[in-house]
Amino acid sequence: MTKKHTETIDSKLKSAWQSVSRMYNTEASLHDATIAMAHFLLNVDSHQGSFASDIAPQLGMESTSLSRIILSLEEKKLIIRKSDKTDKRKILITLTKKGIEQKELAKNTVRNFNHLVEIKIGKKRIEDFFRTIDEITELAEHRNKVLKQ
Repeated sequence: MTKKHTETIDSKLKSAWQSVSRMYNTEASLHDATIAMAHFLLNVDSHQGSFASDIAPQLGMESTSLSRIILSLEEKKLIIRKSDKTDKRKILITLTKKGIEQKELAKNTVRNFNHLVEIKIGKKRIEDFFRTIDEITELAEHRNKVLKQ
């Protein structure tokens, strides 16, 4: 098998993620949601809630960029916002009953896809893939540090 000049690590990662993202967005749209909303819900602690400022980095976003997602989730009655008693700038996000149900739906969607992948390519190849992705991430992070010096 010959490698095309356009086949690079980054192009393959991006292409794969775009396909997975489209699939998840299609699934989310069946439930009047988006992948961004599902990712947000997955990162909120179901019992104690989470601060928006803690969720943002987990999503690779700035906390100021979350306002539209938070507003949509609030309008759909999936979350409740509460100001922190000691620091009014901090906003605690808690899930409503409906929000917990949507979070479980998102979790199951991810689990089901992971299960399909495992059936198709096998546990060993998935483990190898994870190791490879971790090594690529480590290399990229190291290179980024070197470049910033």
